[in-house]
Amino acid sequence: MLSFGEVRAALRLFRNVPLLRLWIPKLTDVVSALQLIICLEKLGVLGFTSTPRSLEEISSFLGGVKRTDLLQDIFETLKELKVFRVVDGKYVVNWWMVEKFFRLKAKHPALKPFNVTFQGVEHMAYRAALTVLRGGKVDLTSPEIATIFYFQTHHPVFDIGRRALLDLGGGKSLKGKTILDVGCGFGAEPVTILDYLDFDCNLICIDFSPNVVDECMHTPVERIAGKPLPSPKLLMELENVSFVTVDPSAERWPIPDESVDVAFTFSYLHRCDHPQRAIRECARILKRNGRFLLTTMIKKGEKLTVTDVAIRLFGGNRSYSRREIKKFLRNAGLEDVKIRFSFFVTARKS
Repeated sequence: MLSFGEVRAALRLFRNVPLLRLWIPKLTDVVSALQLIICLEKLGVLGFTSTPRSLEEISSFLGGVKRTDLLQDIFETLKELKVFRVVDGKYVVNWWMVEKFFRLKAKHPALKPFNVTFQGVEHMAYRAALTVLRGGKVDLTSPEIATIFYFQTHHPVFDIGRRALLDLGGGKSLKGKTILDVGCGFGAEPVTILDYLDFDCNLICIDFSPNVVDECMHTPVERIAGKPLPSPKLLMELENVSFVTVDPSAERWPIPDESVDVAFTFSYLHRCDHPQRAIRECARILKRNGRFLLTTMIKKGEKLTVTDVAIRLFGGNRSYSRREIKKFLRNAGLEDVKIRFSFFVTARKS
């Protein structure tokens, strides 16, 4: 039998998010494929492969490519989606399928929330992708990537997703608790948590870049407990909100053991270089019987997917299977693991 939180989360998602008309893993792959197609179009690769080209020829066309493994993964995963064909060992673009993806982007309501992502790739992130292919490191706070994250995470769909995760993690029973927001981003996430709980919680916001934390601190709050403020307050001015900047290479975060009731992390794990370490730190900081709430991209199996490739191409890590997620959590001492809607994960510290 479904719990009240599960019913409420399901209703919130199905009423408000047209993306669930497509199964979430399938939708994620469509979005990722479109990002790769747009990127290849901007780099001139689609036109270049109108005639069959070898991987070496494509690499030479792009100039200075060192990550030939990643370049091959791009073409192989898109080949599985029939965006490319192989002729005599060379790749050739399938324009009919490219146009089909672009028509889907233009017309399918499930893809409208991702327009900001597609526009970000078209105008900025394709340059970051080329940097990665040439062996460079792209900081997730670089303008090319951070701009996309900023507008994407402020989209109403992400707000609905965060509220659904809170529904699944305990709902209004989380009032009065101390909550650790891991990967708080540019401020939209903390504001959602505070609003959901009527500002009745102690919120610790952590992120891994001083610039991101500073932006979060200066996020304006216009309403408290549903009531408009005479003038907006900044998050940093609220007594129940604190901020911590964490060195991404740190083995231990500067937060005491067993000091929070809830660890909340939304769409961060697949961008994290050390997922097991991050989950272990969340578990260390959680009190006994504390709750761990997570959203991340979860795939059916462990085979490389087009989503994995897109994540890597734009500076992240990869997505994980249900088995891998459960292993991460159990290795960290978390139990009662539940995965819902192929995206939402809850667990409890024993």
